[in-house]
Amino acid sequence: MKDFGSAVILCGGKSIRMGFDKCKLKVKNRFLIDIIAEQLEQVFENIVLVSNDLQKFNDIKYTVVEDIISNRGPIGAIYTALKETSSKYVFITACDMPIINLAYIKYMMELIKSEDVDGVVSCNSKYIEPLYAFYSTDMINNFENEIAKDNFKLIDVIKNSNMLYVEETKWRQYCNGMDIFTNLNYESDLTVLKNIFMEDFEI
Repeated sequence: MKDFGSAVILCGGKSIRMGFDKCKLKVKNRFLIDIIAEQLEQVFENIVLVSNDLQKFNDIKYTVVEDIISNRGPIGAIYTALKETSSKYVFITACDMPIINLAYIKYMMELIKSEDVDGVVSCNSKYIEPLYAFYSTDMINNFENEIAKDNFKLIDVIKNSNMLYVEETKWRQYCNGMDIFTNLNYESDLTVLKNIFMEDFEI
């Protein structure tokens, strides 16, 4: 099993706050999800999308897998990612996180290589950022233990695993003025796409 070969984009959110399917967002006449995936291809051989609705990805060139445990949020989606991908460590991001910082991703990979850890997550103020992170297949049992208890809090899996935590002062050195963890929850958030790509978004 290759240590670093897979990146997973989570696409299972209901987009209730946005009001429309975030997977359908377009920038420069292209789906945002394709733009994210193509950037990740510069580092990872295998790009996988995890969704609870496979039909909406009929025309995409990337592998799409269905949630093993649907409607359980990130814990179910990341569990699926670890079960369905072919590398020990899997980079996890989401379709509504438009900023791909390859330098920071490579930095996290180097941390893993130098430490005996289950994965890497980042700290943002007092909080842990569960996405834009690496998880390993060594954590599958931890996922299954929490799921068996009907506990779908991803943070509990993280805290019960041997994770490396990157402090905010460190990851902000890679930001270049743009927060790596920016995500698109509301339509008003979409203005950030113009700042990133110098183009308006489309639905």
